[in-house]
Amino acid sequence: MSKKSIDFGIDLGTTNSTIARLDGTEVHVFKNNEGFEFTPSVVWIDKKDRIHVGRRSKERLEEDTENAYGEFKLQMGTNTEYIFHRNNRRMKPEELSAEVLKSLKADVKQQIGEEISAAVITVPAAFELPQCKSTQLAAELAGFTTSPLLQEPVAAAMAYGFQSEKDKVFWLVYDFGGGTFDAAIIQVRDGIIEAVNHGGDNHLGGKLIDWEIVNEIFVPALTKKYKLTKFKPDNKKWKSAFAKLKSAAENAKIRLSREDSVEDLIESLCNDDKGEIIDFSYEISKSDLERIARPFVIRSINICRQVLTEKRLGMGDIEKVLLVGGTTLIPVLRDMLTDRNEGLGIPLESSHYPLTVVAKGAAIFAGTQLFEEKPDKVSKDQFVLELDYKPIGADEEPLVGGKVIGSEISDYTGYTIEYINKDSRPEWRSGKIELNPEGGFVTNLWAEKGRKNKFTIELFDSKGTKQKTVPDSIDYTIGMSIVDSPLIHSVGVAMANNETDLFFEKGIPLPASIRKVHKTAFEVRKEQDGDLIKIPVVEGENQRRADRNRLIGYLEIPASKIKRTVPAGSEIEISIKIDSSRLMSTKAYIPILDEEFEEVINLKIQNVDHKKLDSDFELEKKRYEEIKNSVGDSKDDKTREILDQIENEKMMHEIENSLIGMNGDKDSADKCQNRLLDLKIALDKAEEESEWPTLLKNAEDSIKAAKEIIDKYGETDDKKRFSILKDEIKDIMKLHEPDLLKAKIGQLDGLRIQVLQEQPGYWMGLFESLEEMKADMHDQSEADQLINKGRRAVNNNDLDELKATVKQLISLLPDKQQQIAIGYGGGTIK
Repeated sequence: MSKKSIDFGIDLGTTNSTIARLDGTEVHVFKNNEGFEFTPSVVWIDKKDRIHVGRRSKERLEEDTENAYGEFKLQMGTNTEYIFHRNNRRMKPEELSAEVLKSLKADVKQQIGEEISAAVITVPAAFELPQCKSTQLAAELAGFTTSPLLQEPVAAAMAYGFQSEKDKVFWLVYDFGGGTFDAAIIQVRDGIIEAVNHGGDNHLGGKLIDWEIVNEIFVPALTKKYKLTKFKPDNKKWKSAFAKLKSAAENAKIRLSREDSVEDLIESLCNDDKGEIIDFSYEISKSDLERIARPFVIRSINICRQVLTEKRLGMGDIEKVLLVGGTTLIPVLRDMLTDRNEGLGIPLESSHYPLTVVAKGAAIFAGTQLFEEKPDKVSKDQFVLELDYKPIGADEEPLVGGKVIGSEISDYTGYTIEYINKDSRPEWRSGKIELNPEGGFVTNLWAEKGRKNKFTIELFDSKGTKQKTVPDSIDYTIGMSIVDSPLIHSVGVAMANNETDLFFEKGIPLPASIRKVHKTAFEVRKEQDGDLIKIPVVEGENQRRADRNRLIGYLEIPASKIKRTVPAGSEIEISIKIDSSRLMSTKAYIPILDEEFEEVINLKIQNVDHKKLDSDFELEKKRYEEIKNSVGDSKDDKTREILDQIENEKMMHEIENSLIGMNGDKDSADKCQNRLLDLKIALDKAEEESEWPTLLKNAEDSIKAAKEIIDKYGETDDKKRFSILKDEIKDIMKLHEPDLLKAKIGQLDGLRIQVLQEQPGYWMGLFESLEEMKADMHDQSEADQLINKGRRAVNNNDLDELKATVKQLISLLPDKQQQIAIGYGGGTIK
């Protein structure tokens, strides 16, 4: 097996996708059959069941709405299915993405005749682990055997920095695409590009501006003039009309990047209630676009500021902002970014076309990545070279090492190898390097800047006879390379007490792996239906409340897979590994069974309950009003700042639009869930700021309550841990750090609960609470049986039976009540 660089990079976008190839120091962007450098990420199935990708498919979004789909990237990692009604074919987001990838591969083959099997594929930095896994699956379905994933802002930085002479500077990548937004701080130092921090939003993209134009300008104008009953995008009757309006809004937005106003006509938009055809004329000005786009731009700027704050960097520390994504072509966005008060006040850089810069950077990164390539045929008289080198780097004298393998040679004494750069002037030679007896060697090459350096390889046997090698040459280019990308979100396990045990902290370099020991919170009985060890895996930074993080999947070990009962308190070793593409693998080892369970996690973005979202939002609106009223005319600047952010970003408005289906797209529920989580976190912070005096009292109360329990029931280690936490809380109370103080109070409460969980009284109290929640349980008959069973366990002082009964009762509750009882339903404790 020999190695070669991948060279091909793909920007698999929400709206458009692009493929490019690195050739020396230049990047070639491939055009599709229609002569464009980007292909719309839209799939259409025609009347003959043929699949089409690209512009023709995008046009069918308006006229053949039940057989053409786009923007499916936003549903990667979910269980969503797209139904093509013409033939009733169902396709998942990764299958549709695979069709886009196949189309890009076909463009390459048509132009250069090469069937590519390896490419770097970009993903938003804010993509969650299930979405990365789904992207990898799409690549496999498209026939790629090797497909490293690269974060989009890092790819953009590669395009800008590859041949740059800059050193010791920071850049901020501002990537506002069709469906997602990413912000990344990039440090350029000693020929290395390093992403030092990320932030982003998977549901902040140009499409939101398009829909806002539809909802705020087009729909009011139409419903005022015409009779259109239930004129909403989720109404099947108006689906085609809204597709046309969405397309018109997108085109108007693009034109307003060059024009002061846009006036146009949509012929035969739809028929009104009387059956008469509507020709809809509209006019949009730059001021209209500015008003509509402002909240989304403000949101993006807030993310940038947070990214900078986390690394204690100011605006003056950043040399320039790199603009990426089609939305950055909007003039008002650029004006807001450069404003010193409202925006960032940092010079903008847009020398690369924002729609192709990510693909270019992906191709450059692909040039640094080697993959195994099996030679077509290796004859007996050929020698295979196993080489270890970097095809791109900042070093003018790169190191290369390797081993020579021949089919009938066991001793390479007297053999030599030489590298020759024939294009240099004068011709450069490494000189003949002697192989060790096993065929190994190492040497330095010499390369010139500004071009691809090709080194011919010559191998000689002990008699000085030249031999054939595979490969017979390697390439090297002087340019910036990147170090391992950091983890975008912390990853941890949600425990039974609704705390998060962080396995990986945000910002650690990838790949990474860790093993931690937990204890089972409940008994799991062999082959007992409903019994399982359930370990929720979450992404996010909240250690105190696991349900404020994003649930991405569960490690589940059902009772049917265990060979004997696992008592509560049994050790379970949880191992999690995340590779450089942010793909996760897991193992769970249970010592009492002496058995290991591999790849048991099901990484999927969880389905959304619309009723739950609606009820949650009502609660948060009340909380918002309560906080707003409690602040009143006080001088609580920090709380007011948070409330202003909620207003300026129009969080409430966006959640309401998603809840009532105004956007009419499949990701509205997921977007609503994410924004609702943002609102909850913001209100948490506002409460923490406004309730600081109360929080101080809570800290004192927690110390007192914990002391009583630890003194009464705690072991020596518990008492030591209590002493440490108490001192830490006392220190934090002297500072104004609500988040940190709450986290420490949570840890102290967790210690108290952990000690209590060893006492029968804790489980009796939880059982009594569940008795009161019986009316909410979905199977009343089973609930009655379990409650009777629990009462018998109490009477018989059977603690193990009581624990098992409590766990089964919790499983009968709706998701909302389950989270109230035990967060995400975690089955372990530390």
